Amino acid sequence: MKENYVITISHLLGSGGAYIGQELSKALSIPFVDRQILKKISDQLNVPESAIENREEKLVSFWEAFSLMGSVGTLMTVGGEKYLPSDKELFDLESKFIVQIAQNDSAIILGRGGRYILRDFPRRFSVFVYAEMNDRAKRVAELYSVSDDEARTIIEKNDRERDAYMKTFTKLAWLDLRQYDICINTSSTGRDNAVKIIKDCFGFKLNK
Repeated sequence: MKENYVITISHLLGSGGAYIGQELSKALSIPFVDRQILKKISDQLNVPESAIENREEKLVSFWEAFSLMGSVGTLMTVGGEKYLPSDKELFDLESKFIVQIAQNDSAIILGRGGRYILRDFPRRFSVFVYAEMNDRAKRVAELYSVSDDEARTIIEKNDRERDAYMKTFTKLAWLDLRQYDICINTSSTGRDNAVKIIKDCFGFKLNK
């Protein structure tokens, strides 16, 4: 029986993590998993994806939760009352689906604490993708059609939120690079070279 394997990609916003995941998916002929997890969660909770997509890898404050309760419509319903799933409940649901995916098929999983969730999975290769701030800001400015200063503000906020989220649920520092099999600076390698490097290193670990 063929053994499944999984590549987890943690990444800084604007560093090319999604692109690398998609290209690795093509090169290895295995699924690239990103928004599919959102779809699974929204289906299970019977809520629109928009109700949860902005909460990924981010802790929701009391006032943000209060605002969501009033603007989304019907979320989860418990005893006839509107119910906003907690950060912990969302993390647990994501974890459940990520484990199911890894058990059922080989895959490339982007973000969502995949490295931590699958830490005991025997055939896992964990990648951290980062880049210099100037390159990150350029990509984010293009992606969101904002100025360079606005892009840097978005990046700094995103970095803080992801770090706080990961520390809360994994008790580990997101940027502790000792946790990963390989760390790639796409400002130095370029995104396509990064794909080749990761593919070669992954193959070495798998064969070993």
